[in-house]
Amino acid sequence: MIRCPVRRLAPLKDGEPIMARTAPSPASRDLDEAMLTETQTSSLRELLALVHQWNVSSEAVYLGAGNDLQTLHRRIGTVRDSIRQATEAVSSNEGDKVETLLGEAASSAGQLETLAGERSRVLRVLAEGVTRASEGASAVALVFRLLDYVVLVARTHVEGMTQARDVLVPFTEHVHELVGSGQTVARALDARVRTVQGHIAESRAIDARVGGRAMLGEASLAFQFRSLNRRLSQERDSAATSREAAHRSFSVIRDAVGGIVMGLQFHDIARQRLEHTITNLERLFLLAETGQLTHDSAPMEGRSRTTALRRIAELEIAQLSSLTELYDTKMGEVHANLDVLAGEIVESDRILSSLFSEDVGKTGKSAIAVLEAEATKVRERFERGEDDRRQLDASLHECVEAAGPLISMTDELASLEHTLRLAGFNAAVRAAHVDSGDETIGYIAREIREQATVAKTQADLVREGIEMAVSATGELEGTILPQIAGFETQIAQGFDTASEILARIEAACLDRLREAALNARGLDERIRAIASMMTPHVEGCALMRRTIAQLQAMLVDLPDDPITPEEALRLHSLLAGQYTMAEERAIFEASFRGIGLPASAISAPAPAASDDIDDLLF
Repeated sequence: MIRCPVRRLAPLKDGEPIMARTAPSPASRDLDEAMLTETQTSSLRELLALVHQWNVSSEAVYLGAGNDLQTLHRRIGTVRDSIRQATEAVSSNEGDKVETLLGEAASSAGQLETLAGERSRVLRVLAEGVTRASEGASAVALVFRLLDYVVLVARTHVEGMTQARDVLVPFTEHVHELVGSGQTVARALDARVRTVQGHIAESRAIDARVGGRAMLGEASLAFQFRSLNRRLSQERDSAATSREAAHRSFSVIRDAVGGIVMGLQFHDIARQRLEHTITNLERLFLLAETGQLTHDSAPMEGRSRTTALRRIAELEIAQLSSLTELYDTKMGEVHANLDVLAGEIVESDRILSSLFSEDVGKTGKSAIAVLEAEATKVRERFERGEDDRRQLDASLHECVEAAGPLISMTDELASLEHTLRLAGFNAAVRAAHVDSGDETIGYIAREIREQATVAKTQADLVREGIEMAVSATGELEGTILPQIAGFETQIAQGFDTASEILARIEAACLDRLREAALNARGLDERIRAIASMMTPHVEGCALMRRTIAQLQAMLVDLPDDPITPEEALRLHSLLAGQYTMAEERAIFEASFRGIGLPASAISAPAPAASDDIDDLLF
């Protein structure tokens, strides 16, 4: 057995290499020999130097990993918050306002449909009235053509008379003038009625074209607005559901990263525990070389010394075994969690990507953008119908304007009828004064009176038709058309506002989702990179296991002899000051049970913790 030369070592300084020691003092060679070989102590010193070096260097690695995880934690939080803000944009009061506006537009469009039906009905009434007036006007024109012929016959007959010629010529001339006026009015009436008929035909053609589209399968404007509103509600619910799922997914990931960050704090405690173990193994070297537990304490003698060496070695074997198991367990958990998180982030990123629909330009487009496109189609439908409505309105206003003079024309006809009847009566009276009467003049007088009556009847028919037309145009002008214009204005303004709000919501959603996607990009790669960084524990655990093996080899040469209570208490008291953490304290106390310590010493509370709180990783 080779004796270890006994050396007196100066107290350890912070950061001083374990191997940097002075040679032993010759004056201490007469102490009891230590039961450790020079090879054992030298090899153990070299190994502890490596352990110490690893302990110092690993701290920077884990600090870096912790900082990276904190950055990752913030990025995931940004992703989550951006998704939440996108969800809030869709579910905001502005989104509710869009639904309200579209609902009002649908209601107004329904009113428009009702008014369009009324307009079609009034157009039919107007067409019937003008048709009746047209028939009457044609009959009136025929009456005056017949009267014109009668007057021509009368004039010819009067010109050939020998008696009463002077009396009847003025009569025929007067009747001729009346018939001429009647023909003028009849022509004007017929032309005016034809004009009104033309406008009505145009209006009814436009009205039929608008209604024909619906009959051909084109959905009504009200239906399209209601459909759009249902789609909006569905998209809002769907967006809220999918974004809530993405938000929840990233929230879980964020919490998990936070848990890993907190879990890595074990390393700081483990690092300090390892420093405590290294310090106590320095005591082992001091005790082996000098017999002293401290440089200023009395040497331990004989069996107390070897037993103290054994107790320290056993204690640190237990501490190193605990640390090795701690690193294996904790880092195994960290790596497993990081692997799971990498997969979870890929899935969460897929959920996030599903919030976009890709168009040809590969630009993100949300469901609200698709909805806004649908709204644009409804707008185009409304604007296309608006051209028809403008043409129809213009045509109907022309109908109203053209129908206005017709009443005055019928008044003129009534006046002519009265005058003609009076002229016919006067002609009959004058013809009666002619010797033996004049049958021709009597016939002419009767014909004038009868045709005047027919003209009156037809004029009444014209008036009746015109009154129907005027009443219909009055209803159009005073009620239906203004109401249609009002509802159309409401629809246009409401739809403009709804479209603007949808555009704002879409822009806000895309901004937030782009921000989320930007921050989510590459998160899984970053997690794997962090996982690859956190491998120093493999080296550290290997070094600690080699140290354990060295210490176990030493135990073979260290007998387990009894130690005096005084020496046991001395060793316990000295080492107890090094173990301030609950984990290592429990191991320490367990190692000293059954070696003759007083019960008060075993149960004594641990010294106040001296953990370097400022050195905690996070």
